[in-house]
Amino acid sequence: MEPLRPTRRTLTRSAAWTVPVVAVATAAPAFAASPCNCPEFYFQGFPASGTLGNGWTLTSSTASPGGGTDRFENGSFITVADPPALGTLAVTAARSICVTSGRTYRFTYSWTAYLSNPRPQTSVLQVNGVTVNGSTIDTSTSTTAGTRSVTWLSNVTGNVTLSFVHTTVASLTSNVGDDITITNIAGTCS
Repeated sequence: MEPLRPTRRTLTRSAAWTVPVVAVATAAPAFAASPCNCPEFYFQGFPASGTLGNGWTLTSSTASPGGGTDRFENGSFITVADPPALGTLAVTAARSICVTSGRTYRFTYSWTAYLSNPRPQTSVLQVNGVTVNGSTIDTSTSTTAGTRSVTWLSNVTGNVTLSFVHTTVASLTSNVGDDITITNIAGTCS
């Protein structure tokens, strides 16, 4: 009797179990999946003039008649509208920015204020409606000019809304409010 020789099917079946598997894993650099890069974050500042532009939009609650016009001018965000009698005036300059979770963003900007009117105004910098610590300017307690440099740590990746919200408080005696101008906004991240 002849010795049994393996068939082609037997060889193929056993070869499938003996083929070595090579797997390669590499570490991804931090923020590799991020759609946002720091250079995309830098601002050109506010638009030269008008109520929107350069990615910024301007919204305002009802101002008193003849109370001035809130606007962008010469690279600044200017709030000069007066609040309605007995009411509060809120003016917002906002834009969308792309951020990465785990990064710290620094916002730096200058401001000036006209403080001689009877109704004070506040300004805050917000990200998605939450005030950034240290960003509040209050004309009832502030000097006439300064610079703010505040940081915010992102816990999300994607687009967020960055906004300056200026509010003039209600008063029983006057509809004339203080004014605040924001200039030279810049941003960095790390």
